Amino acid sequence: MLQRIGFSGLGVILAVLFWPAEALLHVIVYGDESFLENLLSGDANETWMRLMISSTLIGFGFFAQRAFGRQKSLQTRLQKKSERLQEIIDRSYDAYVSADEGGNIIEWNRSAEILFGWPRQKIIGKPLETIIPERMREEHRRGMRQYLENNIGSWLYKPMRTQALHRDGFEFNVEMVVTPLNSEGSIEFFAFIREQTD
Repeated sequence: MLQRIGFSGLGVILAVLFWPAEALLHVIVYGDESFLENLLSGDANETWMRLMISSTLIGFGFFAQRAFGRQKSLQTRLQKKSERLQEIIDRSYDAYVSADEGGNIIEWNRSAEILFGWPRQKIIGKPLETIIPERMREEHRRGMRQYLENNIGSWLYKPMRTQALHRDGFEFNVEMVVTPLNSEGSIEFFAFIREQTD
C-alpha cells in the first residue's frame, strides 16, 4: 500500500484522519460533546491546532517522499555504475580473477574463461589453487598467511611473472598484478592476468 500511495499520500491520509480521531479522543476524554459536535466545532483554537498538526503531517509526508525519491534515484545510479563496471571488467582483454581472504574465487571474467579453460559458473567458489600449479601451492599459502597476519606481501601491486595451471592440466607462463582490497572489514584480492608467450 505504501508503495502505491507514497509517503506524501500517507501524510495526506493521516492529516485527514487526524480530525475525526482527535474529535473522538476529545469525546472519550471529556465527554461533554457528541462526536459530530466536536468534529464540527467552531472553536478557533481547536481548528487552528488541527490545521497545524494536519499541515505538519502533510509536510512530513512530502519531505519523506522527496528524500525517498532521492535515495531511490541514487541507488539506481549506483546500480547502473556497478553494472557498467562489471561490463567493463567482463570485456577486458586481460583475465580478471578475484578471491576472498579464504582463497576462494569470487569473480571471473570472460578472458579468464578463455585463458584458464574454466567457465565462470564452474570456477566460482573453487579454491584459487585450482589455477596454481601444485608445486607452487605451498608458497602461495605461505604468502597469503603472511599478508593476512602482517599486511606484508612482496608479490603485491607490481607486475609478476609466474606459471598458471589450465583446466586441461598444462602449465603456461603468465604476468599479473595482484591488489588487495579491504571491503567491509574483509580482504579481497583481485588480479589482472595475461599470458606470456615470449
